[in-house]
Amino acid sequence: MKTRSWAGAMAALLLLLMLAGCSSYSIVSDYDRSMPFGTYKTYRWAGEGASGVDDDVLAKNPLIFKHVKAAVNRELSWKGFVQKETGPVDFTVTAHAGMRDRVAVSQPAVGFAYYRGHRHWGPGYSAFWYAPYPTYTYYEEGTLIIDVIDTKSDDLAWRGVASGILRDYGSPDDMHKEIDTVVGRVLARFPPVSR
Repeated sequence: MKTRSWAGAMAALLLLLMLAGCSSYSIVSDYDRSMPFGTYKTYRWAGEGASGVDDDVLAKNPLIFKHVKAAVNRELSWKGFVQKETGPVDFTVTAHAGMRDRVAVSQPAVGFAYYRGHRHWGPGYSAFWYAPYPTYTYYEEGTLIIDVIDTKSDDLAWRGVASGILRDYGSPDDMHKEIDTVVGRVLARFPPVSR
């Protein structure tokens, strides 16, 4: 039982190690165009823990959740939003994360080369190489999701997602810096700019 608990904590830690450290993480966002983003000024976190999603990696690792939460608060503060613990607010924020096993498949490779043989041995000779089977690379992909919920309608107003391949880090400080970078890149798209 202790092994499972330790393994779960390590898996959660690896998730955010990935998000920040991988140079190939991707950021996407989407939003509801009917929401009044221009009027948003105040917010609070929805609930005490992470989002409440059953398999939420952040809920299983509260220290990483605290760091993500601090990074989100810092980014929103820099954008002029005010966090309130009580009273009405314009929107609430949640963060959750997950990971899943992935497989990359490389198709079989075929190559061909031709060169002339020695005259005494015939008109020519050909050589080729062939990899008859696809190759498989197994890896873990992690995803961090930040949601903004409009408090008047209680609908999802905006979602930002960062995803990438999990990898390891040498120190917690390096991991924290990279988490800050990822959160900053996600929230760079909030509030959305209408076009």
